[in-house]
Amino acid sequence: MNRPTLRSFRRNSESQPKSSRRDRPLLITIGAGLILLLVVGVVFSAAWGSQRITRAATALHNADETLRSATVARAQLALAVHMSAVDREFGTNSLEAREVSRAETSKALLDVDDGFADLVASESVELVSFANDAVAEFSGVVEEIQRLLADGDSVSAQLVAGESLDSAFRGLMVVLVDVRNDLFTEIETSDSMLILVGNVSRFLVAFLIPASIILIYQRLASRARRQAELEARLDAERRLSQAREEFIANASHELRTPLTGIHGLAMLLEDDPAIQSSEVASEFVGMIVSESADLGRMVEDLLTTARLDAGALTYSFSDVDVPEEVREVIEPMRRANLEASVHCAPGVIRADHLRFRQILRNLLSNARKYGGSRIWLEGRVVGRSYELVVADNGPGLPKELETRVFERFIHQDQKTAVRDSVGLGLSIVRALADGMSGSVEYERREGETRFVVTMPLADVDTTGNLFGELLPEIAHR
Repeated sequence: MNRPTLRSFRRNSESQPKSSRRDRPLLITIGAGLILLLVVGVVFSAAWGSQRITRAATALHNADETLRSATVARAQLALAVHMSAVDREFGTNSLEAREVSRAETSKALLDVDDGFADLVASESVELVSFANDAVAEFSGVVEEIQRLLADGDSVSAQLVAGESLDSAFRGLMVVLVDVRNDLFTEIETSDSMLILVGNVSRFLVAFLIPASIILIYQRLASRARRQAELEARLDAERRLSQAREEFIANASHELRTPLTGIHGLAMLLEDDPAIQSSEVASEFVGMIVSESADLGRMVEDLLTTARLDAGALTYSFSDVDVPEEVREVIEPMRRANLEASVHCAPGVIRADHLRFRQILRNLLSNARKYGGSRIWLEGRVVGRSYELVVADNGPGLPKELETRVFERFIHQDQKTAVRDSVGLGLSIVRALADGMSGSVEYERREGETRFVVTMPLADVDTTGNLFGELLPEIAHR
């Protein structure tokens, strides 16, 4: 049975449709928005229904009060007319009682007008024109009888009351009863709607709370699964990276041991008089020296890269004499057919001399393989730093690759930008320079390809008089 590997797991993960993962937050947002709109709609409906019930109840109260006031006005006016007729027939005197009835009638008539005005203002029911006519007719009849009583014409007041008061009152009563019925209907309708809204609200509460809990649980469980998968993938990547680094380190170590022997023996053979007497043998041995040196540098680059990736690269800082280190690096490379001119001013830097030599070897090897026919190395003190330039008259890199020259495995189209290389040398140069508080830059100037390495100078306490001797030269420059 085939066991799933990290690569197959990653391929399966990448093969899942990305659109569904991108649409999931959108769907959740839309669902949450719809639920929010539903809740707002329920709340708004409840508030609107309550407002309608309150407004209709207020209007119903006004209609009842208007009908009561109309009834009081009719009763008090009828009483005043009756007492006037009794006084006329039997000679009694009920003037005071008649005035009280007339006053109560006037007050009740004002209440009728105010109550009807409140009904009109409430807009709870539609009051048509005949409602206004009914109120106006009733008010007109009452006022006319009041005027006749005030003039002492009880006969005419009794006649008008008998002919018109009851009919005007019945017309007003019909209107107010219709209004009350309409208001009752509106209250019942609003109350039914509130009952429905309450049922919907209870259903939503009973449904949404468990649904929300389930949804939150699912989201948390899904997140926990993704977290576990991510941790498993990271652990697998970590193990794979560790295995790769261990393989590179072991392979580099195993390769470096025989390469050192091959290179040393080839150099001994190169100095042998018997080899030097044969032009062909000397050429072959020189090729062995050159190729073994290059292969050794590549192995060292692989080992350094593995240590950089593992975070296990350490530095042993000391005072490094730059001209001396340049001489130690360039002499063996000259024996491997490197032709380069050197002009380095005195200077002592604070660095790891082995890593500094590796920077020099990589830059010089890069210039020999990919540069022009002329290579030179210049060094000088600039302020509190030492600037070392490795230059050649080669064509340099294409413009589109200049900004990426210190990256690993640089490619142009489908071809490696740097030929016959593992693509690590310049990236290691940048990493080592940064690790020693220095820097390296690539520049193209007047047909020259230049790599400028800048390293901090050693302190005065550690360099003694050497730094003091350089001050006049620095000031002169």
